[in-house]
This record gives sequence, structure tokens and C-alpha cells, in this order.
Amino acid sequence: MFWQVICVLILGISLVVLFWVITRNASARIVAQFRSMAERFDVELTEPPAQLGGFIRPEPFLHGVYRGCEFSISVPGKGLQNTRQIETLLKVQVPNTTADLQMAPASTMSRLARREKGKKRVWKSGDPDFDTALTVYSSTPESLELILDVDARESFLKLLKGSKATIYMGKGVLTFAEFGLIANDSKREVFERALETFCDFAESLDES
Repeated sequence: MFWQVICVLILGISLVVLFWVITRNASARIVAQFRSMAERFDVELTEPPAQLGGFIRPEPFLHGVYRGCEFSISVPGKGLQNTRQIETLLKVQVPNTTADLQMAPASTMSRLARREKGKKRVWKSGDPDFDTALTVYSSTPESLELILDVDARESFLKLLKGSKATIYMGKGVLTFAEFGLIANDSKREVFERALETFCDFAESLDES
């Protein structure tokens, strides 16, 4: 009986250590990606300290100004709609618009349905390629006619096509949301490309 208890204790301690190592390594990969973005965009990286001896490691986040646009990249504390589905958010302030929208690849309609659409309705651009590939909801369709020109539609289509990400805009903030954490180069490059796309869009609004 004594040795059985010892074996159980050793197994328990081993599992705890293994979990701590996995958590630390995963956090290190995420921090490395955020440091790379901070260097590229010349902004400060915030790294919240680990808690409970390193078993809880809050996600790092970026906040600053790039190409004249205030932006942030962060992970909300709770999952989407209070689920365990964690997503990473890129938010960019955009000027001169009161338009709102929710946009996603047509194959991810279920994700849009999980967000609060309110009185929003489907908006069609009249561009068959765009309208077939993406679904757009808006309560201000007349505004979208003005701001989603050919260049903007092409940029958003290129950004979202083949992905499971969503774009939504409201109260002067444009958001790119994708499930998961930025833990590898390919994921980081998606968010870097999204920020460049959003800055291009903000500049087009500023010129209009």
C-alpha cells in the first residue's frame, strides 16, 4: 500500500511538471511571435507576468500606432460567446465612417450567426466573385456602397478567402478575428497582412 501511494504521488508530480513545461513552452512561442510583430511595427509589447507559479500565463498584447493608425492585437479573457473557443483580435481605428458590418467567408456563416447581428441584413456589392465568396451583414448598407469600392473588396476578399476569420466594424473600429493564438510564423503573417490591409483601408477612408 505504501509503495502504491508513493507511485501515485510520483505520477501526480510528474503530470504537474509536464503540464508546467508544456504551458511554459507554448507561452514562449507566443511571446516570440508577439516580439517579432512589436519589432516590425515599432510598438511596445506588453507581457503580463505569469501567475500561480507559472501555471497561468496571460497572453501578451500589442498596442500602438502604425502608419498613422492606432491598433491593438490581443486575446480576450473569455472565449467567443462565453465558450472555450479563444480567438485573437486585431483592432484598428478607422476615420470618417459610421458604417457597421460583419464579414466572413460564405462557408463560415455559423460564426456570423453566433455574433449579435441585431437588425443587420445581408448586403450585396453586385460583384459576383465577392458576393459568392463572402457574406456581409450591415445595418448601414448605403454607407457600404461608398466605402467598399473595388480595391477594398479585393483586399478583404484576398484576406478572408480560404480562412475561417471574420471582419467586423462598428463605432469607428475595424476588427479582424481568428480562432486560436499566434504561436507560429504562418499565423503571425496572417495578422501582419491584416494590419497592412486595414491601414490601406483607413487611408482610403481618410482620402474620401
